Amino acid sequence: MADKKVLPVEYPKITSWQWHATLFSILGDDENFKKWVYSNYIQLRCYHITEIFTGDDMLFADIMPGSSSLKECPYIITSLMTKNQIDSYCNGDVLDFIIKTIDMGGYVYGVFDEAKILCDVELDYKFPHELFIYGYDKEKKIFNVGDFTFNEKYAHTTVTFEEVERGYNVIAPKDDHMFKDDYKGVRGLYVIWKNNETPYYELDKKLVIRTLHEYLECQDTKDHFRMMRNRFDDTVFGIDVYDSVLEQVEKQVESGDFDIRATHIMYDHKVLMYDRIKYLMEKGLLKQNQELLDKYAQVVDNVLASRNLVIRISITGDTSVKNRFKGYFDEAKTKEIEVLNTVLAELEG
Repeated sequence: MADKKVLPVEYPKITSWQWHATLFSILGDDENFKKWVYSNYIQLRCYHITEIFTGDDMLFADIMPGSSSLKECPYIITSLMTKNQIDSYCNGDVLDFIIKTIDMGGYVYGVFDEAKILCDVELDYKFPHELFIYGYDKEKKIFNVGDFTFNEKYAHTTVTFEEVERGYNVIAPKDDHMFKDDYKGVRGLYVIWKNNETPYYELDKKLVIRTLHEYLECQDTKDHFRMMRNRFDDTVFGIDVYDSVLEQVEKQVESGDFDIRATHIMYDHKVLMYDRIKYLMEKGLLKQNQELLDKYAQVVDNVLASRNLVIRISITGDTSVKNRFKGYFDEAKTKEIEVLNTVLAELEG
């Protein structure tokens, strides 16, 4: 067993949710991965949930396939390890399990109490959050991790063995929102293996066309997958997500309680859509058209400006500029519909 090992990662293209940041950290700019990403990651959807940490109403927005990307992407193999398995394989020593997994080339992903990682004194609350672990150093007694909690944005950094152990041990099944929601109430860890040497998936033009229609027409893409679990009954899809996020931001401005996550997922969606259009041009499925790319770049810029405006208002408290948000969104929405209808017409032509 080595004294130090760090598996390869790249800073992810999108960082709005931990599952996306983890997937893109592992696979980065891999050409096979691109074929899968640009065939998917098209549909937006949002719905209201109770925020797990505060109990507040939260508009949860994401790009499909959402957290399922860690299980559905063909260029990783995800093993689901329950706590009972981990305890059995490593005599209850989660540090030994993580180190052995990394030695075999596996990344580790799961819910830890990051309040226990941030603070070693006794606290009366928990902060369960997904942590991505990709390396270790036995001499320094640290793990290499990817996370949002330890910096002001997503970052690859380090935490100590003791902090990881402490954060793992206090999580109960009810706290493990990843396993609890996906795997019937148990808790555990995901072990992720890179699987990108053999091409398993070609760019799916038919799926791109179908999902662009569903995005522009605000169709219920989730209905294709209802065999997996029961549905939320208030989900909004596609272009209509603009309106839901605008409504939520207006409520936040009134209350003074801000959450930029929905606006950030909107920005990541536009980044990937711009890259998708460019990729389709490079592969000959669309003709080269710089004017079209420039138009969509304006969509990206407007959504970025809207996200940054929310951050600015949350910091300064200056709500006099709040109407700019609607202007940014209206312009982005109108131009996006125009560009994507042009893309669809050419793909279907």
